[in-house]
Amino acid sequence: MQDQKKHRDSFMGLRTMTLLCLLGALSTIFPQFPALPLILFGAITALVVIGHAHGNFVMQRIGMTSELTALLTFFIGVLVGFEQQILALLLTVFLGGINAFRDVLHKFAKTLEPQEWIGLLQLVALSGVVLPFLPREAIDPWGVFVPFHVWLLVMLISGIGFVGYFLIKYLGARGGIPLTGFLGGLVSSTAVTISMATRSKETNLPRIFTGGILVALATMQFRVVLEILLLGPKEIFSFLFIPITMSVVSSLFAVYFFVKSKSKKTSFFKKPERVKLENPFEIIPALKFGFIFLVVLFALALGKRYFGDSGVYVAAFLSGVVDIDAIVLSSLESIKLGELSNQVAYNAIAIALFTNTLVKVGYVGIMGSKSVFRKVSLATVAVTLVGIGVFLLT
Repeated sequence: MQDQKKHRDSFMGLRTMTLLCLLGALSTIFPQFPALPLILFGAITALVVIGHAHGNFVMQRIGMTSELTALLTFFIGVLVGFEQQILALLLTVFLGGINAFRDVLHKFAKTLEPQEWIGLLQLVALSGVVLPFLPREAIDPWGVFVPFHVWLLVMLISGIGFVGYFLIKYLGARGGIPLTGFLGGLVSSTAVTISMATRSKETNLPRIFTGGILVALATMQFRVVLEILLLGPKEIFSFLFIPITMSVVSSLFAVYFFVKSKSKKTSFFKKPERVKLENPFEIIPALKFGFIFLVVLFALALGKRYFGDSGVYVAAFLSGVVDIDAIVLSSLESIKLGELSNQVAYNAIAIALFTNTLVKVGYVGIMGSKSVFRKVSLATVAVTLVGIGVFLLT
């Protein structure tokens, strides 16, 4: 008991949190006193300020986690009283998580480098500060450029890259080439392809590097599945069979090359090849993607308007050479805007997917060894032919 009292550094425990939440909920059930939640919140804030001052000057306690938790707990109760149960539940899970994993979060924060903190602040600023103030209506004569939607999709891709950076940082060093192919594919399958193709000239491990490239390719194809599931209409869900099938076949080829590599008595977990990323969030690449996405969006709309479906397909092909996400997200956005039919968007995404898959052969041919080039060419062409076959059957 003495140890518990000695180490206790918070003025709020479980019972206090429960009572604060209950008080917040009860404050909303008196319609004759609409200002009661605000009055009680002010009173609790005053008590929290007094408690914080006492902790700082008397108990020498540093930090404000308990104080802020008290205010949020009361607010959660108010949300429950106003029947906002989903938001209240999300806040409860968030508070429980940061308190339960306090030590883990502190240790994680100590491992972050200055440029990573800067990247986090940039991501928060460009998403949480800029996004809410952007127009939610089209601002161009053709009715396709909605700044809010475009920037939201930019932040989606940037967020994927941000998460991928830390996965590579903390897991990639020990997972070897297969894990690097997967983690790097979350960020950019092209970056993985170029990196592994270049190293294949330095090390005689053609099957292992081929498997790593195919893992990144399978990850890219599965990423397309996730984008359609998150942002696409239900009518286009039948298209999912194409990238799913291609991802499965790419994975099978990768497994085949990894298994065959064992005959060389080499271990592909020994020397991991990492995708070199210097910053978790860089403004210039994000803006480049936004520009590409916007150009593709206009190309799809204008191509459809002045050249019919053929103009959309040319834009899809050119975009697939550069970036698969731009054409997928642009096509899905164009469906919402009524610029493209489901079938035309279906065809455009398929063309971009096939193009982006085959273009990896070109990168390996220019930068990789001849042995890796032959193996990647065989597997990639086979994967593309399977995708085309599924496309023709659906």
